[in-house]
Amino acid sequence: MTTTIKVGMLGLGTVGCGVVARLTQAAAKIERMQGFRLQLATIAVNHLNAPRPVQLPLGTRLTDSIEAVVSDPTIQLVIEVMGTLTTAEHAIEQALCHGKSVVTANKDLIATAGPRLVALAQQHGCDLYYEASVAGGIPILRTLTDSYATDTIQEVAGIINGTANYILSAMTTTGQSYAQALAAAQRAGYAEADPTNDVGGLDATYKLIILSQFAFGQRLTVEQVAPTGITRVTAAACQAAAQSGWQIKLLAQAQRHGHQLYCRVAPVAVGNAKPLSRVAGVQNGVAITSQAIGRSLYTGPGAGGAATANSVLNDVIVAASHLLAGTRGRAFNRNQANLSVANLSGQPQAYLLFSHLPVTVLATYADEERFSLKALSATSYQTSTLTAVQCRRLQATGAITAIPIAGSVAWSAQSQPQVVSATHVAI
Repeated sequence: MTTTIKVGMLGLGTVGCGVVARLTQAAAKIERMQGFRLQLATIAVNHLNAPRPVQLPLGTRLTDSIEAVVSDPTIQLVIEVMGTLTTAEHAIEQALCHGKSVVTANKDLIATAGPRLVALAQQHGCDLYYEASVAGGIPILRTLTDSYATDTIQEVAGIINGTANYILSAMTTTGQSYAQALAAAQRAGYAEADPTNDVGGLDATYKLIILSQFAFGQRLTVEQVAPTGITRVTAAACQAAAQSGWQIKLLAQAQRHGHQLYCRVAPVAVGNAKPLSRVAGVQNGVAITSQAIGRSLYTGPGAGGAATANSVLNDVIVAASHLLAGTRGRAFNRNQANLSVANLSGQPQAYLLFSHLPVTVLATYADEERFSLKALSATSYQTSTLTAVQCRRLQATGAITAIPIAGSVAWSAQSQPQVVSATHVAI
């Protein structure tokens, strides 16, 4: 006889509707492949009578009470897709305290309160999974946990915010201004009405915090990452960079050198020869460099109901399997380290400069600061290696924009990693 596991869900927005649709479509396959049935018993929503684009499974009931889901003794597993912070945190706490495993897509919450929630889950012998919190359509967290279990990761670099990538891609290919590209993203449903977290780099920072824990065992803070957004990047800079062999991307980076971890979220010039440069529009991409595998790239949709719901349901299947096997309570990520953290922007590296200043003025700056300058166009230039202090002095003029060039950091010889192979994997 097939075992039925009752599941409760908090939220029925884009991702929640995607979960309902995917579960309905995949129900027979899940039962056939996993040997159990998932029954979506109750869904907590804000508005019971709001129109919804999905038909609920037979027997699923709606409630406007979160408590009715998290405290129901018949519900064994809870999916949280509300997208809030305080309310979601309290709901997850209550579910865990009632002995229910939890699956969430809430990157903001995991980045800010993850360690405490993980400890609470272990205290109550429950699972807490959050694969969908980073690059929704790419199973990057489980890949880091499973496929790199015996490997040593040296670098993670990701385009992990679809809104910012869409805007930068549009400015590059069409010449739209930042404001025009943002408006187009909003009309297409790729940007929120308030896009501050996306265009300011905070969303990518939260995702990098989670990625760093899985890749290096090191927890980062927003202050350490100190994100720089894309609001000051111009279409002219994007197009000039593209004409000279680079794509400007909002890049989330973490690199380990010895016992030091360097991190950054900022607009970076990625060379056209690098696979990450070809991740365009709302797509996401995560590049990993490790000792054994070498360089790998994982790409896919970073958001959207279907893609994110697929990651959520995969977590649900794992949690349900553990429930039946009596093996709940192991942390999703068990990688732990104690590294010193510094910002990658503080390291010497090369830059693309964009300025309408006369070339003679820029040449004078270069002579005074003792670096070389290569003209790429009438308003764009490539520098030799600059220190962070030199770069700050240039930008302090108010007339020069500096974009770091990916892969140009002048590391000391003893900290330079050895990469043994090059492999590109697309998902």
